[in-house]
Amino acid sequence: MNYITKIARYLVGTLFIFSGLVKANDPIGFSYKLQEYFEEFEKLKVYFSPLEGFFKLLHDLSLEQAIFMVILEIVLGIAIISGYLPKLTAWLLLLLILFFTALTFASAQYEIVRSCGCFGDAIPLTPWESFYKDIILLTLILFIFTQKSKIEPNKVDVLDIVMAVLCIGALGWLSFSLLKWAFPFVVGLVLIGGYVVWSFVAPKQNVAMYKTLIGLIISGYFTCRCYAHLPAKDFRAYAIGKSIPEQMQGIPDKVQYHYLLTNKASGKQQEFTAFPPNYETEWKYDTLRIEVLEKGVEAKISDFSISNRGGDEYTDDFFIGYQFLLIYYDLDKACDDKQTEINAFAEKAKAEGFNFVGVTASPEQSEMNFIKKNKPAYEFWICDQVVLKTIIRSNPGLLLLKDGVVLGQWHHNDFPDYQKVKEKYLKQ
Repeated sequence: MNYITKIARYLVGTLFIFSGLVKANDPIGFSYKLQEYFEEFEKLKVYFSPLEGFFKLLHDLSLEQAIFMVILEIVLGIAIISGYLPKLTAWLLLLLILFFTALTFASAQYEIVRSCGCFGDAIPLTPWESFYKDIILLTLILFIFTQKSKIEPNKVDVLDIVMAVLCIGALGWLSFSLLKWAFPFVVGLVLIGGYVVWSFVAPKQNVAMYKTLIGLIISGYFTCRCYAHLPAKDFRAYAIGKSIPEQMQGIPDKVQYHYLLTNKASGKQQEFTAFPPNYETEWKYDTLRIEVLEKGVEAKISDFSISNRGGDEYTDDFFIGYQFLLIYYDLDKACDDKQTEINAFAEKAKAEGFNFVGVTASPEQSEMNFIKKNKPAYEFWICDQVVLKTIIRSNPGLLLLKDGVVLGQWHHNDFPDYQKVKEKYLKQ
């Protein structure tokens, strides 16, 4: 039982560390996913009116919850592997997986959210895939929970070495083959491998506590860094190097049409892949069957559109040459500390013939209030708010395109110097 418990601890801990790191890479994106859930749950007010206020509060605190949960996920992952505070850790793991399982079940059963966000944009899962994953985790955690009083911290043996090697190897495969991102592997090596080695070297020290603390420091710093700047690894369709117009083009299914016809003379039915000669005189059309020979590819970007206030679309104009798009998904919530720098940047860019515009989803009145307060040196265009939130995790955030290809992205906390951008990107 101890061996089975230890295997379960390593499996659960490794998955929690990996899942937490992927979400910590984009805490704002995870908070958007939580908002989707809470917006749907607010509809339960028709059954019990106080639920509206409760879920509205959760909606308003979604960012704080997202940051807390991803840090907690990573910390609990290393804590259950090392055996630190096993009873408390087991309880927290159980509560967290019950919360996630409830969300994924609601998403799958009632189709309220298309993707659970378990692994952010890195590994998109369907709601049912996410739910089955959580059921497996719940089963493992329930087993750990029943054995929590027998878990001994700081005690490692040969099985720990074997499981550490296997789990770090799995993280390596996920990191290098699937994500093309070494960070989860490096952190797993430091936390999991470091715990096992340290415990052998200094068996009398409270390694479990130290490793859990190190996990807290790493996860806290990384999450806050990705919140205050941009994700360390961008898995979205608007990442640097991606072509927006190319991703707006999908590949249709390759199909074969089968026509069921009835012979007018004999009354017999026959199926054809092309209409026979003298079709209209000898045959009567009955029905059509479509066979998919090769599944197509859906467009990765299906809702990118830029228009003016009158509703006239000018999307294709922004796929010509160099384009600076200053993204404001919400002008009322936008940080305006950098407006002096932004205006100076915009004026220099426009003076040298480069297009610089603001793109927002805010209503006209919010735009007018913003213009009156900040006197921007650029005009505004309109785009869907969900699209703008997806493009860049910053409000505002700067996007540089060349012929529709993303050349650069900058968080408002890292707003660039125009001369440096010109030297690096604006080559005539």
